Amino acid sequence: MKILFTLGVYQEDRPERWASKHSIFASLSNSLTKLGHEITFYCNPKSIKQKFISAQDKYYFEGEASLPEVLVNNDIRCVVVWGGRTEADDRLRSECPAGTKFVYAEAGWFPQAGTCYFSEFGTNANARFIKEGLEPHQFNQTKFMRARRKVLISSIGLLGYIKSRDFFEQKQFDSTKPIFVPLQDEGDTNIVLSSPVKTMADFINALVAKYPHVSFVVRPHPRASYTDLPQHNTVTYQSSELSPYTNYVDYGGVVGINSTMLLQYALLGVPVAGVGLGIASGSGAYFDLAYDQLPEQLDDIKYDVNSSAKFFDYLLRNKQLNAKKLRHLSYVSKSYLPSIFNK
Repeated sequence: MKILFTLGVYQEDRPERWASKHSIFASLSNSLTKLGHEITFYCNPKSIKQKFISAQDKYYFEGEASLPEVLVNNDIRCVVVWGGRTEADDRLRSECPAGTKFVYAEAGWFPQAGTCYFSEFGTNANARFIKEGLEPHQFNQTKFMRARRKVLISSIGLLGYIKSRDFFEQKQFDSTKPIFVPLQDEGDTNIVLSSPVKTMADFINALVAKYPHVSFVVRPHPRASYTDLPQHNTVTYQSSELSPYTNYVDYGGVVGINSTMLLQYALLGVPVAGVGLGIASGSGAYFDLAYDQLPEQLDDIKYDVNSSAKFFDYLLRNKQLNAKKLRHLSYVSKSYLPSIFNK
């Protein structure tokens, strides 16, 4: 198949953000070439790093060549896009011929740095993991616990892992303990497109109004700037310079907005409820919270761990990929990627 990898195409807001993804696409390009695919790149000049340009791949740059010409002249059948949820991505898709296959990439979860995943449907709220492999996935508790142990030790250390909660205990909120609330960046695509609440001040105020006797520990997003976070007697703000897992064993639950941190806390074994659409929506990974119909008591929130365990087993052992290993043909060949690109 003739495949076009794109980076930062038509992006006007800090296109250099896509440069950190160049190594991932370059590594995968190497493996796909060995599998018989023909690779071409079309990039914003600010969205690449020269050291990752390979002589075996053809490169075209926005401003020097038009996307439609590159697609036609190279007989492109498949286009790979990082993210895929911006207006620039809409423009990119509109310029592709009918019948073009799209594959989307995004950062993984455990941790985000150094991991990624690919989907034919889209990323974040546009992903369809049940269709992509979650439904037929065979849960293996022994392998899941081994993979979970590795992730937790890397994030909270061996002592933290030893103190972590039993993942398989019934999950139920305990509002006699502090409830952790990780905030999102209000400019994040997930908030703009997939959240019923758009400002973090509104989110905090809604929680405090609904649950006036509950103590909340609120953690601002480290890359966000807030000017109007409210002050309440029941709200304590955690410095984003601290580890997000500081005192996590003391929390009675976590409430947040389609954040990666919700997945990370759920994997820790803490009860989690999430507002807004994301990759975990409808999967049973944690409790799907309706923002316009919040439960009367947070303690009413409880959910079964069986679906949650299968979901995280699928993410850890199947969907999430090691970005550095994408350059190795043996690794890619054993993953789900050939089934995506060979269709």
